[in-house]
Amino acid sequence: MTKNWKMWLGIAISAVALYLTLRGIRFDEFTGTLARAQIAWLIPAILSLLITLLLRALRWAGLMDYPPFWTTFHAMNVGYMLNMILPFRLGEFGRAYVIGERTPVRMTRALSAVVVERTLDLASVVIMFAIFTLLIPMPPEFSRAAMIGAILVVALVLAFALVIWQSDRVEMLLTRVFQHVPRLDAQVWVRRFRDLCDGFQIIRVPRKLAAALLTTALVWIGTLAVAYFTMMAFLPASLEKTGLVVVFANLGGALPSAPGGLGVVQFFAKQSLVIPFNVPEDVAVAFAFVWSLFQQFLLIILGVIGLVRVGLSFSNVTSTASGRQASGRQASGQQSEAASQRAGSGK
Repeated sequence: MTKNWKMWLGIAISAVALYLTLRGIRFDEFTGTLARAQIAWLIPAILSLLITLLLRALRWAGLMDYPPFWTTFHAMNVGYMLNMILPFRLGEFGRAYVIGERTPVRMTRALSAVVVERTLDLASVVIMFAIFTLLIPMPPEFSRAAMIGAILVVALVLAFALVIWQSDRVEMLLTRVFQHVPRLDAQVWVRRFRDLCDGFQIIRVPRKLAAALLTTALVWIGTLAVAYFTMMAFLPASLEKTGLVVVFANLGGALPSAPGGLGVVQFFAKQSLVIPFNVPEDVAVAFAFVWSLFQQFLLIILGVIGLVRVGLSFSNVTSTASGRQASGRQASGQQSEAASQRAGSGK
């Protein structure tokens, strides 16, 4: 049980967040709000989500030098499905495994492209956070913290871009440093750095970098559209409301939680509507659950379809993803054990 402390921590955080989300909400008011919802608005929300997923697949494919698009699309959806139902974000390893099995792209290259995606998305969320704090009246300390956070993230991204740009020199430096660290396999860690850099080679190609940035902007426009249309089913929507919901839910979703961010996503979505906009709690909670759960439900369906289309089994993908994630944690321990054995045999 202690080995899985992260999983139990995530479940505990989700349970507390779910309690705080539903605290004070009367069941009859909640169900009444759901009954009065204009469900027709979910049609453009679903269409927006599908378009956004296509854009995400296009971006991921571009970061891997364009393997077959539909294989990339199905692999991505398999990964999202695993993230919805399994802990530890195993879906990231799962979708990279599918790419490695069904395209010429290596699994490590696919994983490095996932890291690029996450970096672009993190920068986008933090920048949007800074923008919306300027548009929405908030305490000066809050706005100042958002702006400082945005500046720091952009600075870190630029610094990392510089490292990738000069990756050859950085690799030589790491090789020299790692060689002087006891019980550390320098070649293994340098190879991991090289694999990570593979996905970031777009920095050296202005055309690919521009395409990735443009696609990222379109991805987040689509994400805002999903929230906007879903919100219209419950209350008058606006760019400020949907923007703050998307930003808060994504920042909150970075916390350890149960699969799919259950409880955490809904809590932050609720707070982003109730506190600055005085939206009634039952309306905010109804929106938060419908907005998050319909996306999760659709991602699970698309993931199942993806598994069928790529011809892989659920157990095969999950076991490989789990093994890949565990191998990173075990590598250092195995290397240390091997070093000790070599030292012992030399006595």
